[in-house]
Amino acid sequence: MFKQVACTILALSSLAKAQAPAIAPAAPAGPRLILLDVIVNSDKGPTRGLTKDDFIVEDKGKKQNLAIFQVTESGKMGTPTALPAGVASNRFNSKGEAQQTATIVLYDRINSGAEDQAFVRAQILRLLTGLKDTDRVGFYSLGFNLKIVRDYNEDAGPLAKVAKALQQSTTVPDAFSPPEKALFKDLTDALSPMQQLQNQARVNITYPAFRSIGRHLSGVIGRKNLLWVTSVFPLTYGNSVERRKNDQAEVDGFKANLTDANIALYPVDPGGTGASFNQTGAAPVANEGSLMPGAQRNQAGTSSMNNTDSSLTGNQTMLLLADATGGKAYRNANDITPALREVTAAADYTYTLGFYPDAKTLDSKFHDLKVTLAKKPATDKAKVSHRKQYLAWAPDTPAAADLKPTMGELLEDQALSNGVGLLGVVNPDPTKPGFQTIDLRISAGDLRFEPRADKWVAGFDIAISIEGLKGASMKTYAPQLAAEQVAAVIASGMDIRETLDTGGSSGVFRINILDKFSGASGALRIPFTGTK
Repeated sequence: MFKQVACTILALSSLAKAQAPAIAPAAPAGPRLILLDVIVNSDKGPTRGLTKDDFIVEDKGKKQNLAIFQVTESGKMGTPTALPAGVASNRFNSKGEAQQTATIVLYDRINSGAEDQAFVRAQILRLLTGLKDTDRVGFYSLGFNLKIVRDYNEDAGPLAKVAKALQQSTTVPDAFSPPEKALFKDLTDALSPMQQLQNQARVNITYPAFRSIGRHLSGVIGRKNLLWVTSVFPLTYGNSVERRKNDQAEVDGFKANLTDANIALYPVDPGGTGASFNQTGAAPVANEGSLMPGAQRNQAGTSSMNNTDSSLTGNQTMLLLADATGGKAYRNANDITPALREVTAAADYTYTLGFYPDAKTLDSKFHDLKVTLAKKPATDKAKVSHRKQYLAWAPDTPAAADLKPTMGELLEDQALSNGVGLLGVVNPDPTKPGFQTIDLRISAGDLRFEPRADKWVAGFDIAISIEGLKGASMKTYAPQLAAEQVAAVIASGMDIRETLDTGGSSGVFRINILDKFSGASGALRIPFTGTK
């Protein structure tokens, strides 16, 4: 038994470097690191081979020094790392690959009219059956809670196979393997129609779900695309004289979460004619902060011509969010597949840029971002696409507190966070019958270390629960390290060991970590076998 534990700990050590953050600097250089993904395309496709010196990034018109520069390609997965038996990771997929980009289709049933859902279901199935085994496209569904049917870092082939079978019959084929049968059931449930809920209920479900998605994608270092298939944007307020102001506050909060997670939003309203917001002849894209006149869907999901300067309608909001996050809005799309193909093709080759803004400029307001290219033959006629804004919150401000999750939120997440990389293994404690020992390795480069006298201090909480049971064991850690020790743990990881009494039963541990300084989080599920 002791030999087994030693071997699995050694396995954690060898894997730690493989899942360590690829873009984290060796030490913090400011209170905020702002990352943005930049797509550079010409009429010949992606513009490749650019360097850090080819980009000029401005924050509210002021040029920034780039601390981070990285190139990611959606088709490049790197060399798979085989996970030893019993070792779990929140950054490797089932093949031991760490994906650098993410594309997700989110089918929103609670913000889509019931009369549209049969039509949308057919569109979704047509899209999924067209996926190739080599495609990496996640499919999520939003009903009373968020459901991950297939994640963004897994092969799409099984999903396409199941979708094709569901097109033909609602009965699961006998020839399907157990995983395929489970996937068939998950997809069936995810596409089941449901009645549209009241505004407040939809807000209470939608906003936390998007926060959860943001945390789930926080460990992805490259482009993150979210195709949101929905009819309207959920807003709480009614027709009071303060509606425009209140609507804007809700939209700003939603935008802050998206931009903080560095997610490009692609809203898709599957209403029927195939016209995009950005296509010739369709309604123009709204400028930042402006309202777009014309026919829109109202909060019930039906057509309305009653736009006024006192309110924001759902489609106006979609345009504003798409523009601010570097995405694109699609209206009346009777086929979602072209939108998905356009998004994945555009994000095939991405430059990730990062800078530290001057702490004095962090005023808890939205800042405009601008990216231009140095003039050279390679950039001639190239077009740049990127998110346009970020919320310039500073640590220990109300705006920062609004964006940071609580441990309670993390324990409720359906999608596990990977902003802090975790590797873990569980073994029965050889000295305590009925107890399990959890060995955890944390990617320390994902934690924030702050200078205190001659030490660097981190602060994080770890909560361990057993799925299906109430309650969690939580402990606070506050390591104080010398500079050379910080460099060492960033390179190799930080080790934590906990022993818990499970009464000899079997189950699944759920481990959550929350960085108290930055709000970064990570989560991990690890099955364990008892002695009963």
